[in-house]
Amino acid sequence: MKRYFASLAGLLLLAPAAVLAAANPAGRWEGTLKTPAGELAFVLNLHRDGDKWAAEMDVPTQGVSGLPLANVKVDGAAISFPMPGAGGPHYDGKLSEDGKSISGNFIVADHSIPLDLKWKSEPRAVEKPPANTGDVQILEGVWEGVLDAHGQQLHVRFNFTKNADGSIAATFDSVDQNANGLPVASISRTGDTVKLDMKAFGCSYEGTLNKDASAMTGTFTQGDSVPLTMQRKPAGTKN
Repeated sequence: MKRYFASLAGLLLLAPAAVLAAANPAGRWEGTLKTPAGELAFVLNLHRDGDKWAAEMDVPTQGVSGLPLANVKVDGAAISFPMPGAGGPHYDGKLSEDGKSISGNFIVADHSIPLDLKWKSEPRAVEKPPANTGDVQILEGVWEGVLDAHGQQLHVRFNFTKNADGSIAATFDSVDQNANGLPVASISRTGDTVKLDMKAFGCSYEGTLNKDASAMTGTFTQGDSVPLTMQRKPAGTKN
């Protein structure tokens, strides 16, 4: 009987540590997503950002690094976050009691693919995106163009929106690839030259505004550089 109570006391002493781990899953996590097209290494950098949770993901084989994830939720051991893309892809996982693994599923449309993550280290430091430079308010709106990617025509879109504080934020859509809402890390303008950096994907765009700021003629770079002209979409028209 004494041995039983001693064991019970040991379990009770360990319980707070398990609870603490479940409530604080910060770290750099790694796993492998097995898709019909092959395996994809996946890295999740999960951390606190002030009073909320934040995360970035890497998919090295696809050239994705430090992609910010929106609406990260941690509720006890439950961890979830949406991902950019068509079909509302998202991840739902559960932290183990020892805080060293997350078991879960990557869900897109009606498909669920297991994705288990292992804790590798403390979360890496995250660089804050640089503030926009120059008069970029003139870009507010939707800009569309067609990219010639090795003979394949891809319709692309930049969405410039005004924040509550008056600053401008931007996202990038590759419409034909159903890749929407990809974040633009920085926006700068010097004279008529506009530069857009999509650091997470190793992409950038540099264009020159025409006189009435209805079009930009420039170059899209992701490894190779290809011409890309963007036209401002008339206000009030639908995508």
